[in-house]
Amino acid sequence: MHGLRQDVLRHDRPVQFFSDGVDLDGLRREIFFLAYHLHWSWGELMDLDVAERRVYVNLLIEQIERENSRMEETR
Repeated sequence: MHGLRQDVLRHDRPVQFFSDGVDLDGLRREIFFLAYHLHWSWGELMDLDVAERRVYVNLLIEQIERENSRMEETR
């Protein structure tokens, strides 16, 4: 898998297969968000089904919002 990723990154513009219907900026943000907060590797995150990855993103957002609300309540 990493060899394929390197092949994609070597191109000046995205490979057509990967750019059709895929929001690459959104994908990068999802991967960064989950990796940053959950410390999962790029490979682990890319192995997730798109729907499953988005479920984790939403769960993490909900958790962060709950924690922020609790902090605001204590102030």
